[in-house]
Amino acid sequence: MDISDEERKDAENTGVLIRKKLSEIMDLQADIDSLMREKHPTPFGSERWKDSRPETLQRLVALMAIQFLLIEPVELVKGNDEVQTVGKKLKDLILGQLKLLGTSEPKA
Repeated sequence: MDISDEERKDAENTGVLIRKKLSEIMDLQADIDSLMREKHPTPFGSERWKDSRPETLQRLVALMAIQFLLIEPVELVKGNDEVQTVGKKLKDLILGQLKLLGTSEPKA
C-alpha cells in the first residue's frame, strides 16, 4: 500500500496534536483531583505517560474520568448505583486493554 510522504507527515502531525491534547486533559484531571483531595499528592497527570501511544492515553483519560464518577456517593445523584456498576465493569475492561497495550497497570 503506497502512502505519499505528505499523507505520512499529515498523520504524524495529527498524532502529535492528539497526544498533546490528551496530555492536557490528563493534567487537568490532576488539577481537579488536587482540588478535591486537598493536601494529598495526585496519581493523575501526564508526566508518567509522556512516551505512551495515543491509544494508551485515550484509555487512561477515560479511566480517570470513570474514577471521578466512582468516588461520588451513590446517593448523590439518582441512578448512581447503575453508573457505579457499569463504571466498575468498564474500569476493569480498560485496565485489561492497558495490559494488552503493554503498559504497566495504573493504580485504580
